[in-house]
Amino acid sequence: MPDEKKPQRPEIFFLPPLRMVLAFFDRDRKKRESEKDASQQEESKEKDVKRIINRLNDEDEKTN
Repeated sequence: MPDEKKPQRPEIFFLPPLRMVLAFFDRDRKKRESEKDASQQEESKEKDVKRIINRLNDEDEKTN
């Protein structure tokens, strides 16, 4: 009797849906892109402020 084994159930492997896996990696990519966009927006705001200041200075020089 010890030589006889009970029939084992086959192993079941769970593979998550492809969307789930891609969403996980997409989350990291979106986070990096949003940080990059934020830094670019800050740079563009700085440039806009400098342009406005230069225009105002030019207008002041013209009026004087």
